[in-house]
Amino acid sequence: MLRSVLSCRRKCPSISTYFVDILRPARYNAPDMCTVRAGSYKNRACRPTAIATIYALAIFLFLAGCSGTAQRAASSTLFPDNKAGSPNLSAGQNPSDQFRLGLQYYRGEGVPRDARRAALIFRQAAEQGHSAAQYDLALLYLNGDGVAADHAEALRWFRQAAEQDNVKAQLNLGLMYAKGDGVARDLRETLRWFRAAASQGSARAMIYLGEMSFRGEGVASDRGEAARWFRKAADQGSAEAELYLGVMYLRGQGVAKDERQAAAWLGKAAGKGLPQAKVYLQEIHAKKPRAVNTTSRPR
Repeated sequence: MLRSVLSCRRKCPSISTYFVDILRPARYNAPDMCTVRAGSYKNRACRPTAIATIYALAIFLFLAGCSGTAQRAASSTLFPDNKAGSPNLSAGQNPSDQFRLGLQYYRGEGVPRDARRAALIFRQAAEQGHSAAQYDLALLYLNGDGVAADHAEALRWFRQAAEQDNVKAQLNLGLMYAKGDGVARDLRETLRWFRAAASQGSARAMIYLGEMSFRGEGVASDRGEAARWFRKAADQGSAEAELYLGVMYLRGQGVAKDERQAAAWLGKAAGKGLPQAKVYLQEIHAKKPRAVNTTSRPR
């Protein structure tokens, strides 16, 4: 189950307690799987985590609407008026126009919302190699929206998009291999796709790789390597990575123990609203002796 950082009670346990559990087979709960409808997938498989707003830090709402002129042009080209109202699609149509029209129908922008028709249009664009259409079609199959749920088919389209360097597809493909969802569980493939996403600058992939290195999931346990990945994600402003890195400095896990560094990273995470970071900061401050007032006069 994908879980956010847990809350502390009195004494805070070690950092491993707080890792997002990406490797236990369970339902999906990843923000990047809820983006076709401008991030508003209302599905049990896509409920945001407690700190999902943090993860919106750059990886998940990529679908852009098109201008009214482009929408009308795409609509008139692909859906000429006919009594049956069925799509008149061909492989020769512009896949970018098809993709934008698919978004229109999925979102109900200027036309009645029709997820089934959106899926048909996305497929036409996906079959012509359109990466975003492949990704969105995979999401529809994952959630059974406009099509019958089929995780193997979702995996197939995620893979095609991932092979075109679609970062979100690479993340989701890695998650599906981690869970054995629609495919045999394979942590080597998980690592492969997380590394591919990380190489493109995905902070979320870096955090996943840090977690796997810390716990020895798919690789030998290496807390130094975990700290390296967390530092990379923290340098991009990830509050979750700042929290993890701060705790590692506080505990001396994978890095030399350094309360100043710990306080610096935890302060950044706390400033972004993570209550767990504030708990750790309180722990640091509680250890410091109170300053002696040397200005007071002796009685």
